[in-house]
Amino acid sequence: MTQPDLGRLSSIQRTARLVAALVSGRDLTRADAAALIGVRLAAVDRQLEAIGRHLPLLREKRRGKVHVRIDRSKMTGGRERVPIATTIAACVGASLARLFEGTAFEAGMHDLVHYVSRDALHPERFQDSRRQFVFLVRGGEKALPEREDLLAEVVDALQRRRGLQIRYRAFDGSRRLVRIEPLSLALYDHQLYVIGRPRGGAAHPYRFSRIDSAEAAGGTFRYPDKDSYDPERVFADSFGIAVEEKYPVTRIEVSLARRWASFVQSHRWHRSQESFMRDGRIHLRLRVRLCPEVVAWILGFGPEVRVVEPAALRRRIARLAEQMSRVHRATA
Repeated sequence: MTQPDLGRLSSIQRTARLVAALVSGRDLTRADAAALIGVRLAAVDRQLEAIGRHLPLLREKRRGKVHVRIDRSKMTGGRERVPIATTIAACVGASLARLFEGTAFEAGMHDLVHYVSRDALHPERFQDSRRQFVFLVRGGEKALPEREDLLAEVVDALQRRRGLQIRYRAFDGSRRLVRIEPLSLALYDHQLYVIGRPRGGAAHPYRFSRIDSAEAAGGTFRYPDKDSYDPERVFADSFGIAVEEKYPVTRIEVSLARRWASFVQSHRWHRSQESFMRDGRIHLRLRVRLCPEVVAWILGFGPEVRVVEPAALRRRIARLAEQMSRVHRATA
């Protein structure tokens, strides 16, 4: 709107324009308000005085200027304003929405940010939150959105503490029926897992995309106390998602070429990780389950990694490297 157009605004239109700006969450100085509605400072003061008779205005002096905004705590039945950190937490959580793309869960996550930011200290700061707080999805959950109903069934059972009977496909493709107590919905490596406890067994991760069906079974159960089930403890020794006892917990040491030093010192693969320099190379020590994920991790460094210990792992990596070399020579 040009300055001449502003000059032709009626007093009511000016007031409406100023009220709309304040209600939207803007924080205005007198000069900001004057420029917005095209009047002098004295006229802005009269406008703000009139608005203040009907809306709770809050005036704060910052850097020598008086800032005016709506006191939202008085417009929400006396509720406290949502702290910036809480609103940012909602934005970070909602960045995971892309994993649930095309489902009601995706919309719900974005609705949460809208709901929380309405009562934020500075709601105008969160207008571009979807681009300010970003989760870079690699592959995403392959089962969604086609299996949204199945996810809803799992989440409902989790919340209601109801047993589930699932038809599950294992890594090797074999299928079996398993009755579990669903304890957690977990996110690992951009994929969803249902952490469930089969009857008489230990908590185990079930890949959501390999659950073919799920239905309530066995009534409700008492959710275990923290001594009986703590996800942090279940996966404390895991290098990834594997928890099976067939993968022994072992101290592993590898050394990497010097060029990896900065990366290693600023990155953590596991909580047990220790790093140090020796003979011009950066060494890593971990205490983890010796599972296929550890093997794949080591192979991922190519010729720049050496396994120091255990010896059995060093020999295994050497065999795999030789097999890979033969395969690639044969197809050259």
